[in-house]
Amino acid sequence: MKANCPILTDKTLEAFVSFSTHLYEPAYQTENQTELRALLTTSHPLSHYFQVIPIWVVEDDHILARAVLSIYPDDDAAYLGYFESENNPEAARLLFEEAVRQSRLHQKKQLEGPMNASFWLGYRLKTNHFNDQPYFSESYQPDYYQQLWEANSFKRTDRYFSNHYAPVDEQMSRHKYAKRYRQFQEKGYMIKSPSRATLDQDFAAVAELIQDRFKSFPVFKQVSPDEFISLFSNLKLILRKRYVKLAYTSAGEMVGFIISVPDYGNLFNRKQMTVKTLLSLVAIKCFSRRYIVMYMAVKEGHEGLGSAMVYALMTEYNKRRIQATSSYIHEGKVSGSYVFGSVERQSEYAYYVREVDDV
Repeated sequence: MKANCPILTDKTLEAFVSFSTHLYEPAYQTENQTELRALLTTSHPLSHYFQVIPIWVVEDDHILARAVLSIYPDDDAAYLGYFESENNPEAARLLFEEAVRQSRLHQKKQLEGPMNASFWLGYRLKTNHFNDQPYFSESYQPDYYQQLWEANSFKRTDRYFSNHYAPVDEQMSRHKYAKRYRQFQEKGYMIKSPSRATLDQDFAAVAELIQDRFKSFPVFKQVSPDEFISLFSNLKLILRKRYVKLAYTSAGEMVGFIISVPDYGNLFNRKQMTVKTLLSLVAIKCFSRRYIVMYMAVKEGHEGLGSAMVYALMTEYNKRRIQATSSYIHEGKVSGSYVFGSVERQSEYAYYVREVDDV
């Protein structure tokens, strides 16, 4: 059993990328293998920001564990992502030690993760509710991954959670949100859904605002407007516009948004996009009563607007008794105080740091 950094030929690239397939049942596979392949071949839109180093542990030509180390030139930390492993503590230990060694060679002080190369591509480790099938945008990992990370000197530094709510109905009190909604209406604000004619313009404004408001997040990395649109342009195709709310001042400036999308599960990560899968996607977009609240931001100086936008979205949800999930809330952030119904359960996620000198 040995850890090393493989030279990626066509054969080893395919073996590296597809390794995770045998670890999961199809309904639980969430790794974006197309994205991973693009990163490893430096053809991803974000590849120019960092260097990626593939690492695997192999025994008798059998892969036991693999991950990708990302190195940013001006960052004190290295980032480990796309981590997948059999339930083999020794293989995981060897992989982590090689990641530490590579980080030290690049003069990094810390090793952090899980982070898939960039803030924009996914980070965090699932730590509970492993029997639940992943919701759209959720990264799923087996229950033993937490132990593998924590047994190798990684310390949890950040906690995230997703709230899964009961369906919205008339019984739920929305007085606080309704009051905020009226207050902002009286100030001349307008909260509405995008139209087909304005969607591109609205999306560009969202791109600018989301980067401004997310820059305080622990592992945030700035990208250009064109790169943001390249990463998220498909989002415009899969959302239902009525379940997206945009907030404007009386002068027409966008100062807030809340984006929710139908729960497509992991259908977009399936290895093959069959006719059956395509029909399922269409049906979900048209008829789903499960929605994922993915992104929300309010421009500084417009405090309280979040509650008003939540009210506008809940009003839409109530018409069809939508069941919502608020995804990836960073512990301690104000977004955790917004509710879309009574919480049925809460999924939790962890982010870890290990000191490179901690051998």
